[in-house]
Amino acid sequence: MAPRVSVVIPVYNVGKQLETCLQSVVGQTFTDLEIVVVNDGSTDDSPQIVARFARQDPRIVIIDRPNEGVAYARKHGVEAARGEYIQYLDGDDFLEPDAIELLYRKAVDEQADMVVLPFWLESENRKKASNPTPGTYDSVSFFYSLAFCRNYWAVWSFLHKRSLYAGVHVEKGLSYGEDAYLASQLTYFARKIVVLESHPLLHYVIHSGSATLSGFSEKKARDIELYPQLQRRFYADKPTYRQVEKALANVELGAIVLLLSKRWFGEARRLALRAMEIEKQFPGLLHQRPARHYRKLLKAYARSEFWGKLMARYYLFTRKIK
Repeated sequence: MAPRVSVVIPVYNVGKQLETCLQSVVGQTFTDLEIVVVNDGSTDDSPQIVARFARQDPRIVIIDRPNEGVAYARKHGVEAARGEYIQYLDGDDFLEPDAIELLYRKAVDEQADMVVLPFWLESENRKKASNPTPGTYDSVSFFYSLAFCRNYWAVWSFLHKRSLYAGVHVEKGLSYGEDAYLASQLTYFARKIVVLESHPLLHYVIHSGSATLSGFSEKKARDIELYPQLQRRFYADKPTYRQVEKALANVELGAIVLLLSKRWFGEARRLALRAMEIEKQFPGLLHQRPARHYRKLLKAYARSEFWGKLMARYYLFTRKIK
């Protein structure tokens, strides 16, 4: 008999944290699950750690792949999964003991295609609870909540039906925005999305060597500009395109201000002019999240490179850009 839930864990060189991650899953109070671990070409002792856990727990399924990145590792995990619902978990994060039980119960009680969980955001010296905006959503309203920063793009914060993947596309090699691209597609195919109001159920841990804190690059800059275009391309032929067009525009604005926050000033004028085009099409977007704190900088660069550089110095001096 197929398990009710498949926990899919992409693993790449996370040996130090992997034991905590796996222990948090095998120790879940909800036991009707499988644990699909995708080794994404690890070169440390991660494969040995997974193998040791698998010898002790037959629910663990191991998939060994060459390194292709987290998006494709998740894809391979979903293809191998048998559960009705999917829960992602990164190899350096971990779950509260009752996480799957509470999420699955909520999904069944509400007949939901997706359940959104609250989580801890943790670093070496900080721990903050991140709570999604409560409510019951359809696909359009939830996409708006993501695009306007009222909920989170992180796909590991969704327990969701495996059947949603029938029309999902994974962009190979995408180094930034892979969660946003996948989340937008899952959201489109979900009929009912509910937020679970509980204590934080997942610990998202940011380490000094994690992808979140790794160096910025030309490749990441290009991918930040790419993922909003991938979202737009996905929605272009969908019946809800006109309904989400404003949200798609705000996602693109978010990508522009993200690049500025990374001090990507070499192309700031081009980006600012594009932001002004978006503002002209959808008046008021520059006054909403996430662009509102960068509104003056964007307007200065749109006026001229000279005024933009002056305003950029001010943003750096006042630590509006760190």
